[in-house]
Amino acid sequence: MRKIKFLVAIALMVGVAACNNDSNNSTPGEATVKVHMTDAPADFSEVNVDVQAITLMPADSTEGTSEIDLGAHAGVYNLLELTNGLDTLLANKNIPAGKYSQIRVKLGTDNTLVMNGNTYSMKVPSGSSSGLKLQLNADFVGGVTYDILMDFDAARSIVALGNGGFNLKPVIRVSTEATSGSIKGMVNPANTEGVVYAISPSMDTLSTYVDTVSGSFMLRGVPADVYTVEVDPATDSGFSKQSVDNVKVVEGTQTDVGTIDLTTQSSGTAQ
Repeated sequence: MRKIKFLVAIALMVGVAACNNDSNNSTPGEATVKVHMTDAPADFSEVNVDVQAITLMPADSTEGTSEIDLGAHAGVYNLLELTNGLDTLLANKNIPAGKYSQIRVKLGTDNTLVMNGNTYSMKVPSGSSSGLKLQLNADFVGGVTYDILMDFDAARSIVALGNGGFNLKPVIRVSTEATSGSIKGMVNPANTEGVVYAISPSMDTLSTYVDTVSGSFMLRGVPADVYTVEVDPATDSGFSKQSVDNVKVVEGTQTDVGTIDLTTQSSGTAQ
């Protein structure tokens, strides 16, 4: 597996998709929530997360009451199988329209990390009882379908212990399709084991792998901003980095950067 030079966010994107008119048979007083999971690169072989339940907390509810169970498909999910715009549907449910303050993810005990051929069990100090509490503060309108995207920051979520073990203490960034967009494109040639980075002016970075067959890539849950998109091929590929500047991302839209042609290292890097 190609080594990534530094750890960026492992993105667990939970789709609760955004402002389209697919009502999914919901009534005017209901909104539809779809829960998906996706990921971005990290320097591990596997990061397996045991998802047991996902609930929404209405803004006017009190602790332990009125939570809405989204009927998540419980199971163990390897986040590293969910890159490059791929996701898995965890839940799809109609809920009463209105304001919701939190989304909660309840994790089980079967969380593991595979690194250098070794499998490590990861304990979750919190999240197994009341669930990981993530601020949402969303107002869902009846008849509209919404996505919520949650990014796991691997560098801070996986904590090495002194005894050689690991804890999973999820650090998660939450955004919605209504307040974020996406970036897609193609890389030529495709088989360079490249990683695509979207770098904001404040140096926040999102990343994904380039599909080694089609050359396509997609970054989802990208906050509205102007980015530099950088393709970083594997060191032994013979190709140089290539950047596209001034890539504007608008809320609720997909930005297509087209085809990024890589140059050989002997030819230099074209900016």
